[in-house]
Amino acid sequence: MMSTTAVDVLKAREALKGLINRTPLTFSRALSEITGAEVFLKWENLQKTGSYKPRGALFRMSLLTPEERDRGVVTASAGNWALGVALGAQNLGIKATICVPANTPRVKVDRCRALGAEVVLHGRYFDEAYTYCQELAKKSSKPYLSGTDDYNVFAGHGTVGHEILEDLPDVETILCPVGGGGLLTGIAVWAKTINPKIRIVGAQSTAAHTMHECFRARKLVEVPVPPTICEGLAGGITQLNLDLALKWFDDIVLADEEKLKSAILWLLKNERQVVEGSAVVGPAAIMQGKIKLREGEKVAVVISGGNIDMETLGLPS
Repeated sequence: MMSTTAVDVLKAREALKGLINRTPLTFSRALSEITGAEVFLKWENLQKTGSYKPRGALFRMSLLTPEERDRGVVTASAGNWALGVALGAQNLGIKATICVPANTPRVKVDRCRALGAEVVLHGRYFDEAYTYCQELAKKSSKPYLSGTDDYNVFAGHGTVGHEILEDLPDVETILCPVGGGGLLTGIAVWAKTINPKIRIVGAQSTAAHTMHECFRARKLVEVPVPPTICEGLAGGITQLNLDLALKWFDDIVLADEEKLKSAILWLLKNERQVVEGSAVVGPAAIMQGKIKLREGEKVAVVISGGNIDMETLGLPS
């Protein structure tokens, strides 16, 4: 596959029937009152494994040959992709080895192991775990499953956009967290095929903002990543990711990192949902006035996951 198309999203939609949850899209009275827009939240924290990642992982793994399945697979992840691959491997009877950075929330590591995957902790951030995993794949001759630059994975993630357009056909703006950009790329392929006027906006934090800087520069640039609760948005950018972002995204906005914990608690209080740091950047950007919304504009905000250690918020686990 040389690109992701709306047809591929439809194929993924069919392949994933019965394997994933169809997550709700609900009206947020609180965010709508703040902005004057009509804001809806797409709750991928209620997806299997607590994030959107099983969509792309399960679709990609369904395409493995019998020989590849027998050899087992390896992958690198900041956490949620690992859970998606672990779930897919369990469903298909495949042995999975997953490399994650040492700062990955413990809840994600424990759940990967509970699903039967072998978890290897290596490096501080995704890029270091990724390099190590590539070496492991070469030594073992096992297929490497990429969560960041695989068109089939993007097609699986694009089913989020399919569901949004089904539930809110007249959506005008879709706001979504961006790490490598695969989720928003998949969503954008479907949304802009249906209606090219839909505005596609990515969100990152002022600490985890690699794609934002590359997008602004229109080329890959080195971006230091300080400590962040958005570990899922840190690093992992390839030229392919950037090219797709420049093709499909209208803008990328930044939420203040230091205000993200309060945004997580705000969502817990107002929406009664647990959201992880990487997933809260959309609502946080809205609350902080980082994205301009018109009166009555219909906005869908993707909440990409809910796998957060309670210690992150200073609460007992």
